[in-house]
Formats: sequence, C-alpha cells, structure tokens
Amino acid sequence: MPISLAATIDASASLCCLALALALSSPMAYAVAKYAEPLGACPSAGTQSAKVAKIDEGLDITLQDGRSLHLAGLDPPLPTHDHPDLALKAQNALAGHVGAGITFVPLSYAPDRWGRLPAFVFVQDKPGEVPQSLAQALLAQGLARFMPALEARPCRADFLAAEETARDAHLGLWRDPFYAVLDATDRAAFDDKGATNVIVEGRLLSVTSNPFRTTLAFSPRPERGFAVTLQQRNLAIFERSGLSFRALIGQRLRIHGLLDLRFGPQIEISSPDELELISDGQSQDGSPVQNLNAARGASQVP
Repeated sequence: MPISLAATIDASASLCCLALALALSSPMAYAVAKYAEPLGACPSAGTQSAKVAKIDEGLDITLQDGRSLHLAGLDPPLPTHDHPDLALKAQNALAGHVGAGITFVPLSYAPDRWGRLPAFVFVQDKPGEVPQSLAQALLAQGLARFMPALEARPCRADFLAAEETARDAHLGLWRDPFYAVLDATDRAAFDDKGATNVIVEGRLLSVTSNPFRTTLAFSPRPERGFAVTLQQRNLAIFERSGLSFRALIGQRLRIHGLLDLRFGPQIEISSPDELELISDGQSQDGSPVQNLNAARGASQVP
C-alpha cells in the first residue's frame, strides 16, 4: 500500500503550525487558513445532512439548499479517445443519489473559487448500514483518481488503497492507455498529456538546488528528462515531515501532479502528500510497501 512521506506528522498540530507560519510569510496563507479545523483521522460518517439536487459531469454535488460540494481528494475522469464515455460513467455512478439524503463533513469554512465546499461525502442505502464514502467508492471502481490536496490528507491512505485496488484490477479508467502510470524515463509518453494530472514513477537520480527552487531529476539528462520541482519557499513543509530529498536518491518514487511540458516534462509539488516511496520489486501497476526510515537522513536539508 502507498505510504505517505508525511505519515508521521501529527496532522492537527502540523497543519495548525503551518497555517500560522504561512500567515506571516507567504501569499499561500489564505489557501491554508480557510480550511476548517483539520481532522485527526479519516471520518467514517458525515456530521451534516442534506439532500442531493443534482450531480454534474465534474462529480460536484449541488444540494437542495443551494450549496455545492466538491468530493475532496478526487480527480474526475475526462473523456478520452479510447473511452469517450468515461466521465459520463462516473457521473452515472452517482446519479442514483439525486433526490436522496447524504451526510458530509465540510472541510472548509469558505467555498473555493467555483463556489464549492470541499467535503467528505457519505451515503447510507439502508438504515443501520455502514455509511459509504462516495469518493472511496468511485476510486475503488476506477471512476476517478486520487488528487493530493491539503484538505483530503486525513483520508489519503484509504483513498490511495482504493485507487490501488482499481489499478491492480484494471477497472474503469485504468483500462485506458491515457491514464497509464508513466515511466519517468519514457520521454514520448508525456507528449500528449501536458496540463493534465498524471502519475509518474521513476528512480530519483539527482537533487539540485538554487536560491529559487529544488529540482529532483529522474533522467541522466535533466535538461530533457522528467523532473520534479518545488519552490524554496515551500521547502519548510517537506523539512517538517523529516524528509531529506538527498536520502531518496536511488529510490523509486511515485509522483502525482499536474504535468508541465513548457520546460521539459515537469511536475511542481508543494506537499509531501504528492510523493510516494515505492519498493524496487513493484511494477508500475503494483502496490508499494516500504518503511520510510531509509528516507530520513540526519540532515533535514534536501
């Protein structure tokens, strides 16, 4: 199962400290501070009740009271050349809940720029049944991918495990070549995926830094190969997790993020949640299980 590089962080304490630090030093402050009190564990049921009015093609839920919910931690599928109905299938999987009751845990005090509240949403088909997470159910059916997001951190491990189940069974979008996990050394595999969310696996070969950013290179020719970058102002977020990037050299990593092709294939990360450490014996469709002690150096400097 994927292991968070931030797994040993106490979520409540670290996020509160992070919000305070960013409030003093970074324009990202509002983006962090607007979130509700962070949860210590993935909830198993909602704290508020409502009825569903409609569900759109992006899997956002409009409630009968007018509010809009975004399923936190979820990346909805897009229509592809081989499977143009992927998005419709995901929407139809939720269509039966229109007019029905749900419960949810709101994860923000304020809506996002699209007027949505990120939330963990649950359904209960019959009284007495265990509530089911809508996001986790979609991930397990291969009708969405996990999207690393600050507010989704409490359920990260559960969501990644559900995604892994679907990937191993080649369900839903995992049957589509467009959604294949990309090999960091396969330059051509990136060509048609610019400005889309991708998952990339590769062995970290080098780490370089300048005053503005740190770069993790996965190719012996960094100017052409895949790389992961982070701005130096975000470095403290990784250091708090006890992560030393140099200690990861030689290790295989899985990276989730938005692909940028302007300067060669790159993904910019801002949180340890966007990285997974995977074991050498795994194929690209495999499930990693590895202790993170090897990734923690005495030095906190990448």
